[in-house]
Amino acid sequence: MTLTAPPAPPVTRALPLTQAQLGLWAEEREQPGGTLNHVAETLDLRGPVDPARLRAALTDTLRAVPALHVRFRDDGHRVRQLLGPVTPRAPQEHDLSGHPDPDARAQAITDALLDAPLDLPGGELYRHALLRLGPDHLRWVFVTHHIALDGYGMHLMLGRLAAGYRQEACAPFDPLDAAVLEDGAYQASPDRARDRAALNAVYADLPFEAAPLLTRGLKRGHRAGRDLPPTLVRDLRAAAGPLKAGWPDLLFALSAAFWHAQTGERAALIAAPVMLRLGSAAARVPCMVMNLLPLRVNVGPHDSLRALTTQVREARTRTQPHARYRYEHLWADLRGRRLFGPEVNVLPFAAPPDLGPGLRVTARTLASGPVEDLALTFSGWAGALHLSVDGHPDLYTPAQVGDLRDRLIRGLDLALRDPDAPLPPLLRERP
Repeated sequence: MTLTAPPAPPVTRALPLTQAQLGLWAEEREQPGGTLNHVAETLDLRGPVDPARLRAALTDTLRAVPALHVRFRDDGHRVRQLLGPVTPRAPQEHDLSGHPDPDARAQAITDALLDAPLDLPGGELYRHALLRLGPDHLRWVFVTHHIALDGYGMHLMLGRLAAGYRQEACAPFDPLDAAVLEDGAYQASPDRARDRAALNAVYADLPFEAAPLLTRGLKRGHRAGRDLPPTLVRDLRAAAGPLKAGWPDLLFALSAAFWHAQTGERAALIAAPVMLRLGSAAARVPCMVMNLLPLRVNVGPHDSLRALTTQVREARTRTQPHARYRYEHLWADLRGRRLFGPEVNVLPFAAPPDLGPGLRVTARTLASGPVEDLALTFSGWAGALHLSVDGHPDLYTPAQVGDLRDRLIRGLDLALRDPDAPLPPLLRERP
C-alpha cells in the first residue's frame, strides 16, 4: 500500500508595511470604515468585446497582484501584511442594455461600489463590476484602497490586463517583498537624514501656519474635467523647447501662478506626487509607495510663464533627489504646519490601455483620494491632454470648481501667446 502525504498547508508570509501604507493604515485605524482613500477607475470598451476573454484577463491580472490580496494584522505594537494564497474575486455583472436609462443606472451602481467601505482587516481590498450598457459597450469599474495601489501601480495593472486580453505572454511582476524591504532599508540609511534636512529647509523662512486639515479635514472633492483643445496642446508642447523645460514644468508654473492669483500667497507650495519607481526595486511592483514632494515657487504679481518655469525647473532639481523622505514625516517634523497649497499631478504618459484592434477604450479616474484644498491633474498622451480639478466641498461649489478649470485653460492659452507677460493677472480673468 502506498501512503500519500497530505498536501502541505498554504504558506502565509508576514511583511512589514511600506511607510506610505503605514500612513494610510493610521488613518484607517482612526476612522474605521472610511472611504476617502478609495481609488476608482473605469474602462469603457466599445466594439466587439469578448466577455469570456475579458473575464479571463481580469482573473489572471488580479491573481498577479499580491498587494490586492494581503490581510492586515495590527497587534497594537506593529502592523503586518500577510501574503497567502490568492483567490481573485469575480466581478459583479449587470446587463443594463435593456434599462430605460442605462447610464444613470450604471452611475448608481458605480456610486454604490465607491461609497461602501472596504474591509481592510478582512482582506477586502478591492471590488469590481462589469456593466453591459449596449450591444457593443461594456464598462469595467474597479475600486480599491490606496493602501494597496498608487497611481503607478494601477498603471502597471491596467497594462497587464490589456496584454492578457490580447492573449500575449506576460512576464510576472517583481515580488512585493522587494519593494517593502527596499523601503525599510531606506528608513535606516544615512540618506534619510540628508533628505529630511533638505526638505525641512524648504520651509525654514516661512511663518508657521497650522494645516487646514486639522480643522476642516480632508474630503473627496467636487470634480470638473475637460479635454484641452488640440491646438492648445500643440502650443504647449511647442513652447517647452524655447523655455528650456519639459512641458510638464510649464503646467507646474501655471499652477503656481494660479494659486498666487487665487490666494495672494507669494510662496506657492505645490504638492507634487512622485512615483518613486525609477531605479527602484518597486519599478515593476504594483503596490503603494508614492509620496508628495514640496515644490516651492515664489510668485510675484508680475512674474511671467518664462520666469516661473525656470523656478519650477530649479525647485525640482533641488528637491527631486530627496523625494523618498515621506511627507507624513515632514509634517511631524514641522509640528503640523501646512505643507502644501495645491496638489498638482502631471501624467505625461496616461494613454488608455490597448486591448487590441477594433476596440476603443476610454479610461476615467473616478476617485484618487481626498483633497485638502485644490487638486489639479493633467493627464496627457499622444496629442491629448485632460485637466481635472478637484475642490474641497467646504471651500468650493461644483460651479466654482468648473469656473477654476475654465480659468486655468484660458490662462494657459494666453500665457503661451506671450510667455513674457505677467502671468497671475491672466489667471484672474474669466472666459
